[in-house]
Amino acid sequence: MNPTTSVVIPLYNDAASIGSVLDALEKQTDAPPFEVIVVDDGSTDGGPELVRTRATLIRQTNAGPAAARNRGAGRAQGDYLLFLDADCTPSSHWVARMTRALAGRGFDGVMGTLTAANDGVVPRLVQLEVEDRYRSMARARDGVDFIAAPSCGFNRGVFLALGGFNESLRQAEDVEMGYRFTEAGHRIAFVADAPVAHQHQSTWEEFIRTKYRRAIGRLRVFALFPQKRRHDSWTPFALKLQFAAIALAVCALPLGLVVPPAALLGLGLILAAVLLGWPLVLATARRQASLIGFPRGMGVGAAFVVIRSLVILVAMLRARLWRFRP
Repeated sequence: MNPTTSVVIPLYNDAASIGSVLDALEKQTDAPPFEVIVVDDGSTDGGPELVRTRATLIRQTNAGPAAARNRGAGRAQGDYLLFLDADCTPSSHWVARMTRALAGRGFDGVMGTLTAANDGVVPRLVQLEVEDRYRSMARARDGVDFIAAPSCGFNRGVFLALGGFNESLRQAEDVEMGYRFTEAGHRIAFVADAPVAHQHQSTWEEFIRTKYRRAIGRLRVFALFPQKRRHDSWTPFALKLQFAAIALAVCALPLGLVVPPAALLGLGLILAAVLLGWPLVLATARRQASLIGFPRGMGVGAAFVVIRSLVILVAMLRARLWRFRP
């Protein structure tokens, strides 16, 4: 029987997790006939050997996740393409619910959700921010303009007609695809009940480094879609206000060395940013309370609001330096 759905997984040095992902796919419930295609993107560990007898394995020299996904899509036989990352373990109804959303609701794209596969202060913080973004997306009945590659899907014909993921991007290729997809008049459904479990960043260093890389990627995509700087389904308006307050504070605080009132203004702007992010600060304290206590959780939430904006600011400054560099 020909598969209705093709699940495409890019693989790069994920030997530690790909086995669990394939296990979960083998235990899917109520799923239509589906195939699993794993595209090894030049791994140097034993991941491909774990795949060989359990799914269709395609091998290529390292070209990035966008190229790997496109390669798998080119070999797919299903009418629907589902993309899953090699470190994301799908829930038992993931294939069924993602395919159902594509097949029956007038959408040509779908975006699933992430849950934390690990625990700790940083994983809880990452998950809380993700859930904060999901709340507004869940209210978008006519669809969203954003996808996250670890769990997404498309009508295969539409995906191929649009040329697939942008292979020139190594970061935010999923964001670019979501924008391009909806700009072409297609709709993306947010599927809240199709989670995959992801190993979130576990240390502050890893968290900040990941935030920075993603910010650089988003800025590259904004250069292609400047209208999305104003609004997209992923970025809440409150975050933009927080960023503006922190950016102004960074300007005011050094000036305070010469003009003391400017330092007070800078501190006031930081406080304003934290107050603008107060729902997230409070939610962070509640989520972290069992690990570090409510008061320290409040501190973590406030620090997150400030650090997030600072990382975006550094990424923007770096992007401008690159742009004007000879």
